Amino acid sequence: MKKLGRVEQVTRDGDLVISCETPDAPRIIGLSVYDEEMRRIGRIVDLIGRVEEPRAVVKLENPEIASTIKPGTLYYYKPVSEGKPKRGKRGARR
Repeated sequence: MKKLGRVEQVTRDGDLVISCETPDAPRIIGLSVYDEEMRRIGRIVDLIGRVEEPRAVVKLENPEIASTIKPGTLYYYKPVSEGKPKRGKRGARR
């Protein structure tokens, strides 16, 4: 797990806006987000703000927990493994 950043605000729609503390910001869209107890809480759906200070928009799996989230709460993400790309079967399309 890598540190994503801290919550800046919760939107009216129940999404989180997190100030990114990771240099990998351009490559994190679509990754899962976890809380301090390593429970999955949602997925990164967008990056907003300046390039130097990006913010991640996180869509929560359970919008009901949005009211319990406090600004400053730290969240994490699980990076994609950087192994060899998977290849398909040869000659599958003929």
